[in-house]
Amino acid sequence: GAASGWTLYPPYSSFPAAPSISTDFIIFSLHLAGASSILSSINFVSTVFFLPISNKLSFFQYPLFIVAQLTVSFLLIISLPVLAAAITMLLFDRNFSTSFFSNFLGGDALLYQHLFWFFGHPEVYVLILPAFAIISHVISFIINRNTPFSYPGLSVAIVAIGVLGCIVWAHHMFTSGMDLDTRFYFASATLIIAVPTGIKIFSWIFTFISDVYIYNPLFLWTIGF
Repeated sequence: GAASGWTLYPPYSSFPAAPSISTDFIIFSLHLAGASSILSSINFVSTVFFLPISNKLSFFQYPLFIVAQLTVSFLLIISLPVLAAAITMLLFDRNFSTSFFSNFLGGDALLYQHLFWFFGHPEVYVLILPAFAIISHVISFIINRNTPFSYPGLSVAIVAIGVLGCIVWAHHMFTSGMDLDTRFYFASATLIIAVPTGIKIFSWIFTFISDVYIYNPLFLWTIGF
């Protein structure tokens, strides 16, 4: 099996550390999964923008789940080609004697980390943003309201998290030898993400205290979330 870890960092994923063909199969499967995600994301974006009803709604009238899904789709369209480029270069290093990520042959193993985490960090928000939107709708249902508190603010917060998620990838690499100015930038940008995240949390809290709610399993699940 592949012994390179889930990040496929070189030199662990290149020769001679990982001679097994299983690593090549992992790269091939990632290409297939990435292509399917890009195509489905394009499908989502086209569906939302070209539906007749979209011309009658402003951005702040879209359901939060649609806003989250649009943001996720754009994140995938932007980040997946970068991952595809990284693993393609890794595949060439393994099979065609190139040296993109070989420090001994003039390459740079750190380049792979930058390319990988440019995809890897937005992927976190690909998973959590739809959940944030769903929990917002669930809380509104519990309180018997049509929309949560500060609905436009929640829409902007979801998009802001997606945008900021694309410019903070290197906070996963603080021990890789980056200079102080670079670390300061990525640390600051990471802290700024707390602002739209806080908007969501306070919106949920104010939605809860704005009306009468019923204690039931759905309420307890929401509190647990």
